[in-house]
Amino acid sequence: MNELERVEAQALRDAVVLGGGRAQTAGGAVCVRHDATTLPELNRALPVGAVVDAAAVQRWFGGAAHIVCAPPGYLGLEESLQALGYTRGYPWMKFERDDSPPPAVDSDLRVEETLDAEAFAVASAGGYGFTLELARALSAMVGAPGWRCFVAFAGDEPAACGALYSDGDHGWLGVATTLPEYRRRGAQSALLAARIEAGRADGVRRFTSETGERVEGRPDQSYRNILRAGFREAYVRPNWHSPG
Repeated sequence: MNELERVEAQALRDAVVLGGGRAQTAGGAVCVRHDATTLPELNRALPVGAVVDAAAVQRWFGGAAHIVCAPPGYLGLEESLQALGYTRGYPWMKFERDDSPPPAVDSDLRVEETLDAEAFAVASAGGYGFTLELARALSAMVGAPGWRCFVAFAGDEPAACGALYSDGDHGWLGVATTLPEYRRRGAQSALLAARIEAGRADGVRRFTSETGERVEGRPDQSYRNILRAGFREAYVRPNWHSPG
């Protein structure tokens, strides 16, 4: 099993269920659905089995819009998705790094680990453009087993957030966003460093994260932040959008 995909799928399943959605392993993939949003990150299938039955994945979603991620190694998966009417969308780059210390980061924002779900919700709502109601539901991960959550503050105001999910010696970094008015102040680099240090202290030896593939003409700040934090490009992961 691809451990980078496994730990991400585990984190995704946990976050969506805690946040009021539902999840199930179907057709060899962890499938998650959240009816309060059409955001692809919360309505997708992430293969974890030896083989994937694309038709079974499609049935699980019951017509709801979703994406299916296609990691390397699943021969025939993309052809099966295409035959079912899925269309190829914007791919993500998967990253990994070891447990070496993160580089020093210069930011005028204050990064703190938090158990304050409201502060995390305010940051995530503003960064992702969610309603505060949805962000509050999704912030149920704050303080949950396996999760360590961080907020960057400008004074007393939540400016950015990021989370670490760890399982054994593998850790996934995600749920990272910054309010527009606080961008380009080093928040995400500081949050990456804080989460890496927290994971190292908890025994994480291999970290993973992902963002959109670098494409000319598209913003790539997140991509550059991840590389600066000591990650390397692992592989490109295509995303296939459901028909309709």
